[in-house]
Amino acid sequence: MKEKNKDKNKFFGLMSKWKLDYLLLFLITGLYFGHIQWNLIVGDPDGFYHTKIALLLRQGIMLEKLPWMQFSTLRDSFTDHHLLYHILLVPFTYINENPLLGIKIATVLFTLLSILVFYWLLKKLHLVWPWLWAVLFITLGGATFRLSLVKANALSLVLVWFFIYALIERKTWLLFILSFVFVWLYGGWPLAILIALIYLMTDKVYKKIHSSKLKIFWQKTIKIFTDPQISNKKIIWAIIFGLTAGLILNPYWPQNIYFYYQQVFQIGIINQGNNFAVGAEWYGTTPMHVVSAIPHLFIISIIVITFGIANFKKMSKQTLFSFALTFVFLLLTIKSRRYIEYMAPFTLLFVACGSSDLIKLIKWEEAKDFWKKLPYILKSYGALLAIVFVVAVLPKTIEKTIAVEFSGKWEVNRFEMASNWLKENSPEKSIVFHTDWDQWPALYYHNDHNYYIVGLDPTFMNNYDEQLHQLYINLTTAEINLNLASKIKENFGAEFILAEKERHKKFVDKLDRDSGAMTVYEDDDVKIYKIR
Repeated sequence: MKEKNKDKNKFFGLMSKWKLDYLLLFLITGLYFGHIQWNLIVGDPDGFYHTKIALLLRQGIMLEKLPWMQFSTLRDSFTDHHLLYHILLVPFTYINENPLLGIKIATVLFTLLSILVFYWLLKKLHLVWPWLWAVLFITLGGATFRLSLVKANALSLVLVWFFIYALIERKTWLLFILSFVFVWLYGGWPLAILIALIYLMTDKVYKKIHSSKLKIFWQKTIKIFTDPQISNKKIIWAIIFGLTAGLILNPYWPQNIYFYYQQVFQIGIINQGNNFAVGAEWYGTTPMHVVSAIPHLFIISIIVITFGIANFKKMSKQTLFSFALTFVFLLLTIKSRRYIEYMAPFTLLFVACGSSDLIKLIKWEEAKDFWKKLPYILKSYGALLAIVFVVAVLPKTIEKTIAVEFSGKWEVNRFEMASNWLKENSPEKSIVFHTDWDQWPALYYHNDHNYYIVGLDPTFMNNYDEQLHQLYINLTTAEINLNLASKIKENFGAEFILAEKERHKKFVDKLDRDSGAMTVYEDDDVKIYKIR
């Protein structure tokens, strides 16, 4: 037995020495995420926008205005809140003559990096079975889908893993640097503040649980802690200074302040989804829907929580911290489903930390004796629960893991033919009225010859002119019955109208009967009208 353990330890030692564990993890997860991207589909319209900005940076162009959104606050004051992400995308635009394919490769590599750094974090925390938990990343359902989109999500998760490590190890300079980089990389940088607050809260709770009280002189109390501490104030100031430096030492200062007010406060926190249609990821979901996305992890979490409560004084700070992260981001995911990209990985981190604590606590000989002494009926119930997990939960998890794929809606050539027609048959900078804000990224990617109405988020148009935005909604949803073309020309100055035939059937039907509009182009997807 000892020889087997010796050989086993030698094998894992060699794996670790030559970093073969990282290589194997890279290959397995690479095959999975590569399979998801093995198509000509972007998956989300924002991918066109990110690729376009990377192409402009490749040419040495850094936008400060966005006139391609004529009726948006971004028209005269644009902030690239993913600047570092776009810079990192630039080399990948050279891989293929179609830059979108190179960007899809970048997306796979960034996702793999987030998993490798997660594995590194687990090893740094000295957890049990770190490689197993890391490879389970591919079973995170909605999170794997979100991480496969052409967005900064995966790179933001890389920063989050380093950020968590820096918090646990209380490395203030690293927190400062990461906070600075977060602002340049991703518009969701306020999450750094939230994660830090959660850590400080759990740190206080952990100290409360593990403090020793000694009464001395006139009933005064002092608390003795076993670990040396860098003060929480230094951690807070390191993060505040880092974020502030990222905002000020920035090519978009000071116009980025108003942009972040819109992006973080109005779009991220308030969310105007009840007033007008926003991105699907900003809408809420039900707790059961979240649980069904990663059922295997929730079942293991319940087991960890149950045994953890019974041994709460022996649970590590990292387990308490990861549990708090999971709980807070579960609430955020219920509010806006996009946070699944953080909630699911945090749940995996909690399961890894909690399981590791419990495994280290178990005295295996005593556990064997305890099992032998259990009544037969309790053993039967335990076996039945294990069978239910294997039969009911695991197949569902495998099914969800395999089923992650993109819909065919946003193919790399979406709107390309219609955009080429507009480039060849319309004056430069002429305004094209399009029927949805989410069409803008693909239109702008294929054709910057024309100007458009709004994109990225309708909040930017609502802030520009609320009444005009409402008119836009009424027109495109066919709430207005007569003289659509003349109203569009009068209020938006557009010379052409682009409408999706399936999504806006009523609008298309009314334009077909409108004497002020003439069909000049049509394909399977869209119609283009010239306003007379």
